[in-house]
Amino acid sequence: MPFFSVDQHRIFYTDTGGDKPALIFSHGFFLDQSSFEYQYDYFRENYRCIGWDEMGFGQSTTADNYSYWDSAEVILRLMDHLSINNATFVGVSKGGFISLRCALSAPHRVNSLVLIGSEAGIFDQQQKSEFADLISAWRELNSEELSEAMSAIGETYFGSDINQISKWKDIWCNQDRSCVNFPGHALLNRDDITDRLKDIACPTFVIHGGDDKAIDVSKAKVMASGLPNSQFLCIEGAPHGPNATHASVVNEVIEGFLAKMVEQ
Repeated sequence: MPFFSVDQHRIFYTDTGGDKPALIFSHGFFLDQSSFEYQYDYFRENYRCIGWDEMGFGQSTTADNYSYWDSAEVILRLMDHLSINNATFVGVSKGGFISLRCALSAPHRVNSLVLIGSEAGIFDQQQKSEFADLISAWRELNSEELSEAMSAIGETYFGSDINQISKWKDIWCNQDRSCVNFPGHALLNRDDITDRLKDIACPTFVIHGGDDKAIDVSKAKVMASGLPNSQFLCIEGAPHGPNATHASVVNEVIEGFLAKMVEQ
């Protein structure tokens, strides 16, 4: 299995390989790179698909707190490791937070952005408090005690898709959750970059579920309006993770977005 070490982090990643345009996928909180399985299957013939587990999720480990700016640096160094000069960045939820910071840190390396179920802002005080409690419970409670919370998180990402919820509950029950406080620090202490969106010139596609309970669609619209070269799509009835629940729609619209860039 491919691992890459940077500073105190040990990063697990997947790479479909080939000399093709690169797509770099960054997953949502509590998930890992395997949450993009439908995108890997769809795009691998024409694109080099790279997914990575952020530190503290999946098979990636760390021993200290970090920020989303640090996560962006990890991606850029992974690109160096894989000899990838530039790529399109696809991020779900906090994966979008990281992708935006890649575009601000190294604009010459970001061809375009696809931001799914994401935003540029921060939690309000109540949201921050509620999520801090959830992160503490995730780390300290056993799987049986977390069953209800796991179901709620699954429903947030996957709506009524029972198969996806069951799959991820099984993953969560059998994983080491002891390091969740490190990515939790990044989530709870992220900075608001709304006023910096104007500096991101690359083409950006903002995709959001109309039934997203984690990040209201209004926040995605604010982000899209702040990006100088963006387009916006709301998928009615879709939850926080439409790349899984509405994969056919998401894959087709991303394919069209990428094709337009080639034509330009």
